[in-house]
Amino acid sequence: MFEFIKKYSNGSFSFGIEDNLKAKCMEIQYENIDKCCGVYIVYGYPKDKGDKEIVYIGSSGHFEDNRPIPRKGGLRRRLYGRQKDDLSGELVFRSILWPRLMQRDSIHKLEICWYDTGKEHNPLIVEFCLILTHIICRKRLPIWNNELKLDGRSKNDFEQFVKEQNITSLITAINQ
Repeated sequence: MFEFIKKYSNGSFSFGIEDNLKAKCMEIQYENIDKCCGVYIVYGYPKDKGDKEIVYIGSSGHFEDNRPIPRKGGLRRRLYGRQKDDLSGELVFRSILWPRLMQRDSIHKLEICWYDTGKEHNPLIVEFCLILTHIICRKRLPIWNNELKLDGRSKNDFEQFVKEQNITSLITAINQ
């Protein structure tokens, strides 16, 4: 489904409900993880069946004046950082939120796959394309994502990225 991200440097790790998310993130052995921009896809393994399913897609960093601007702590910190809790509306560390969501959704394990989008591609646009592709294929957002958004200023960059990466499922949509 996401062939276009396979070219990026990447890695993955699994996370169980009893694991320490920050410790798992600190184990990532990638020299640029603390200062890179990128995207990540979180797969959940439901307790009642073995098939993994995408539960969340996120990104870290943005572009300014055609150059990447990483978040403080880069992609690593984003993975264990805070996320908005849909119920309370508050920002909660993922080490607290994800186990809570895993229990709620009967998920026994997560697989977190991350991708360094480098100096060429805006991670916000890559994230948008990933979520949009998921919506087209699955007819819904990933269960832990609550919106699909793209800054209006990025519309032309989005269309150019889709055409350059030849994301056929999205090319049809932007040409209509």
